[in-house]
Amino acid sequence: MRRRLPSLNALRAFEATARTLSFTAAAAELNVTQGAVSRHVRALEAEIGVELFIRSVRRIDLTHEGHVLLSGVRSALDQLEQSVGRVDRRTAGGVLTISALPTFAMNWLMPRLEDFSSANPAIEVHLLTGIGAVDFSREDTDLAIRVGNLGDDDAPTNAARIDLKMTERQEGWRAHRLMADELVPVGIASVMRGVTSPGDLLKKRLLHMATRANAWPDYLEASGLAHEVAHDGPRFGHYFMVIEAVRRGDGIAVVPKVLVEDDLASGRLVTLCNDPVRSAGSYYLLCRDHQWHLPVIKAFRSWISDKARLYAAANHATEPASLLKL
Repeated sequence: MRRRLPSLNALRAFEATARTLSFTAAAAELNVTQGAVSRHVRALEAEIGVELFIRSVRRIDLTHEGHVLLSGVRSALDQLEQSVGRVDRRTAGGVLTISALPTFAMNWLMPRLEDFSSANPAIEVHLLTGIGAVDFSREDTDLAIRVGNLGDDDAPTNAARIDLKMTERQEGWRAHRLMADELVPVGIASVMRGVTSPGDLLKKRLLHMATRANAWPDYLEASGLAHEVAHDGPRFGHYFMVIEAVRRGDGIAVVPKVLVEDDLASGRLVTLCNDPVRSAGSYYLLCRDHQWHLPVIKAFRSWISDKARLYAAANHATEPASLLKL
């Protein structure tokens, strides 16, 4: 029986327009003119006999029929992409674009990336940095690494509670826990002189992270101290800034241990003890659901999972949990 289907180009134009709610954005994504996208959508509406968009002067919105069609078209295109990827040998290589937190990328991921490239010479890694939520529907990113909280490791059902600091979308993506976010107070040896207990830290100049204002209170509370931490010390917008200030001897900061592992191993920085405090979050690898099993994605997530396990074992940190599907 002959299938009664609209053209694939028309369906792609509709899906891109419906997802971005913009003919201009859809045209840029598909690398065609805005007029071409509009013609494809008009032809699709004429073929199926319904209007898919409510058009106004400054914006467009989906009609009820448009919402119904989008759900099916998106699912079909995802399955088609996944099926093609499974049989296309070229998907074993190519470009892999990763968005990671800046200091994590600099201090943990980059020193290890050459090992991945040596083992996977056909894969070219493009590493970007970002601190905001990832929007897989709009960004040209294959994988992302962010810190968030998707629930208890022993209760996967809690993963339905999406942490919007990690992603803008609540459907169509997966998260794999890499390692715990563990905090330690660090400073150079001369600054840390005389610090033998968490209470001694309060006698020192404390450095703060603008986006993690709770770092010091969390650490001190976990250490059994109820002191109010002064917030009038220097404040920094990124961890690489506060870590550099610590290296210069400007004060002591509470930072994720994963970001200073080399500094601690070399003795460049010292910590109060080897017993970090677990924060409420963890580091996660994020990806679109329909791309999760592509060979290039599988190669990277297998590699980084192994590296995370090795790091956890070396630092006595919590082992990664199982895959969480969101």
